[in-house]
Amino acid sequence: MLRRNINANVCLNGGLLLTFILACAPARRYFSSSELATLDNRDILRVAPGPWEHDAVPTVYSNATDVPDDLIIPALATLMTLPGATDACDPSTGRPRADAAEYCLAVYRTPEDWRVSWPIRNLTGERSACTPPFGGVEDKDFGRQLPVFGFAHNHPCGTNMSSSDLRVSPAMKSPEGQWTMVEYAVAPDGSPARDARGQLVPVWAWLATGSSARPRIYKWNPLGEVFRWNAAAKRWYFQATCEPQRPGNLSTTLPPPRCVPELDTMSEARPE
Repeated sequence: MLRRNINANVCLNGGLLLTFILACAPARRYFSSSELATLDNRDILRVAPGPWEHDAVPTVYSNATDVPDDLIIPALATLMTLPGATDACDPSTGRPRADAAEYCLAVYRTPEDWRVSWPIRNLTGERSACTPPFGGVEDKDFGRQLPVFGFAHNHPCGTNMSSSDLRVSPAMKSPEGQWTMVEYAVAPDGSPARDARGQLVPVWAWLATGSSARPRIYKWNPLGEVFRWNAAAKRWYFQATCEPQRPGNLSTTLPPPRCVPELDTMSEARPE
């Protein structure tokens, strides 16, 4: 069951000038990292507000353990409409333009429904991955300490996932006070989400890339199993198993991940 978040910006004649200005002000579309709170005074542990209040991004009522496609697909499609999120590649260099932006958001569950956080904008280009909200989410209705089931982001120049993308997963604070990334859904305080059998729930990551005319949406799990969304069939198709690569001896740059078979960016996602 879906619930839409509607931002109604209606400007009425008359009334207080301040009310008029606030009503007519452009709706917020994202947050920058500098606007967010942190945990333990660490910049890497940014806390994203939630849920993303956009009329195209629903919250979804579901008892399922898996992240609903009815939530993640609209969220990723909307992510690609943000300024600099797509079609932001310099054709002469093949690199992101100065206005290219990556946006990261967290996918999380409340006691009532599934939601995504507000996007966090980074003007770093896709060769420096945007920083997800490792500090979790502060939901306007349920506060903090909600389990995060993974992160989603875009690539403004249309490339596939990077080696560093494959390594990203939610973070938690251990009883010893150390922060670490884990491969299951967890709240920042270390409280894990569990399925109906009491088992830990593996996390996923999502990428929106390609162009506005021909978007590509991927997801992958901690095993590196990559799936691509087929909009016509409304389902995911397995594409490849990918593993991150380490930089060479004379370089600090991570090479692209090794995928078997190679990812086909020209054809539509389809079954083998």
